[in-house]
Amino acid sequence: MLIHGLYLEGAGWNKSERRLDDSEPKVLYYSFPIIHVSAVSIGLPPDARPGQSNPAKAALLALEKSHYHCPVYSYPQRRMPYLIANLYLKADSATPAPQSSKTMTPLIKWRLCGTALLCSKM
Repeated sequence: MLIHGLYLEGAGWNKSERRLDDSEPKVLYYSFPIIHVSAVSIGLPPDARPGQSNPAKAALLALEKSHYHCPVYSYPQRRMPYLIANLYLKADSATPAPQSSKTMTPLIKWRLCGTALLCSKM
């Protein structure tokens, strides 16, 4: 499925690298590019052996560690009834930042910025 007409709030979008970026000063919303959404089954196939690892589930766990879990809302009011879905957006360049207790991870940064996709700006 292709989705268009979404607005990104709380962050900018780097089109060349296809990742979240800091927003420009005084710019509240960015028009988000068209998103291609597809479903992936993370369940084991019926012919799987007990204890067999699931590559789709492993890929999803790796995605959760490297991408921002971005909520999609119908309206700018961020309430549960307006939540449509969550999408994984690439949050940082290919080189990860070193982990320490004093530095903020890129995924936490976007959550603190209130980054979300909106269907409507009103």
